[in-house]
Amino acid sequence: MSKALAASILSISLLTIMASAAVSPALAKISQAFPMADFTTIKLILTIPSLMIIPFSLLSGWLVSRVKKKNLLLTGLAIYLLGGVGGGLAGSVSQLLLIRGLLGIGIGLIMPLSTTLIADFFKGEARTRMMGLSGSVTNLGGVFFLVLSGWLACYNWRYSFGVYSLALVTVMMVHHWLPEPPRHTEEQQKTLKLTKSVYLYAFLGMLLMICFYAVPTNLALFIESEQRLFSSEKPMFKNRQELLDSLARGTISETTRNAFNDNGIALTETTQITVAEPGKIWLITDNNKTYHVKKEGDILIIYAERLGRPAIAGYALATMTLSGVLTGLILNPVIKFLVMFTVPTALLLMAIGFGLLCSATSLPTVFLAVPFIGLSAGLLMPSLILKVTKIAPGIQRTLAMAIVSSGVFLGQFLSPLVLKLVAYLSGYDTFRSRFGFLATCILAASVIGFGIALSMKRKRSDTHIQQHC
Repeated sequence: MSKALAASILSISLLTIMASAAVSPALAKISQAFPMADFTTIKLILTIPSLMIIPFSLLSGWLVSRVKKKNLLLTGLAIYLLGGVGGGLAGSVSQLLLIRGLLGIGIGLIMPLSTTLIADFFKGEARTRMMGLSGSVTNLGGVFFLVLSGWLACYNWRYSFGVYSLALVTVMMVHHWLPEPPRHTEEQQKTLKLTKSVYLYAFLGMLLMICFYAVPTNLALFIESEQRLFSSEKPMFKNRQELLDSLARGTISETTRNAFNDNGIALTETTQITVAEPGKIWLITDNNKTYHVKKEGDILIIYAERLGRPAIAGYALATMTLSGVLTGLILNPVIKFLVMFTVPTALLLMAIGFGLLCSATSLPTVFLAVPFIGLSAGLLMPSLILKVTKIAPGIQRTLAMAIVSSGVFLGQFLSPLVLKLVAYLSGYDTFRSRFGFLATCILAASVIGFGIALSMKRKRSDTHIQQHC
C-alpha cells in the first residue's frame, strides 16, 4: 500500500479519541467566563460530545453498507470541523454544549471508519503495525491539540477551539489519496453476524475510559485549584499585636510556626508573611512554597497555592499522550513479550499513575504521574481494537467497531458523573480522593488480572506436558 494511503488513514486517527479532550486545558478559563455554571456542568463541555458519538457511531456502522465509506467520512469531517471550531463562538454554556454536541456527531461518523479502514487495506503483521501507529498518531494528535490549546487558552479560552481546524488537512488528504474500499455483496452481509464478545469488549472499553478520562476532565482544575490543607483550631497569633508585629517584620511568630507544625508542615526560619487582602487573606511564603491563610467566618483556613496555569495542564496532558505515542510505536514487540500479561501490566502502570496524582503536591510529581497513565492507555486501547478486528467478520467489522467505540465514548461521558457519584457516596469530594479511588480500583483489577494470567499460563503448561507424556 502507498505511503499516501497510510498517511490519509492515520490522519483520521489524529482527530478521534482525544478530540473531546482537546480543549481541557481551557476548562478553568471557561469556568471563570461562566461563573454561574458549576464544575460538573463545565466538565460536560468535554464529555457531551461522547454522548452524541454513541448513536452516530452506531449510525455510521449501519450506513457503511449503504453508502460509500469515503463520502460518509468526508461528511463526518465537515461536521467535525464546524462543531470543533464553532465552540469558540459560543455566547453561553448552553450554546457551547450544543455546539460540542455537533462535534460529537462528526466524531461518531468518522470514528469507526478510522480503524476499519486499516483492516480493509492491511493484513497480518502489517495490520498490527498500522494499528500501533494509529494509536501513536492518536496520542500525537493529543499532544499537538493539548499543548496548542493550553497555550492559546492563556490568551483567551475562545482561541483554544481553533485547534480543530486541523481537520481541514485531513479533508484534503482523504479527498485526494484515499480510494473507496471494496464493497461486499448483499448476500455476504446477510450471512455474517457479530459475536457476543464484541459487546464484552465494548463494556471493557467503557470501563477503561471512565478511568482514563478522569485525567483530562480533572487535571486542569486540579492544577489551578487551591488545596485546602487544614483549618486552624488553635490561634495562629497570640493576639492582634503579635499579628501586627509579624507583618511589620515580615516574618512569622512561634505561634504560627507551631500551628503549622501541629498539622505536619515544618516551616523554616526564613518564612515570610505578607498581606494579600487586609483582614481576610495573608500569604505565608517558605522558600518556593506559598500558603494562603484565609479568614472564613471565625476560623482561619490554610490552603496550598495552586500548582500552575492552564498551559501547564496542557503540557502535562501532552506528556501523558506522548508516552502513548511511544507505546504505539513498539506495540507489536511489547505484546509479543508480555503475551497474556499485557493487560494486567498496563493496569498496574495506570494504578501507579493515579496513585502519584493522588499524592502530588508539586508539578514535578504531576509530570511523573501522567506518563504511567499514557503508557497504560497506549497498551490497552490498541490491544482492545486488535481483538475486535480478529473476532468480527469482515463485512461486520465497521458495525463491531461502532459498538466498541460507543462503549469507549460512553465511558468518556460517564467518567465525571461516576466519580461525582462516588464522591457523594463516600462523602469526600476532592480531586485527590477521586484519583485515590481510581488507583485503588485499578490496582485491584491488576492483581486479579495477574492471577488469571498466571492460572492460564499454568493450564497451558500442564496441557503441554500432558501432550508430550
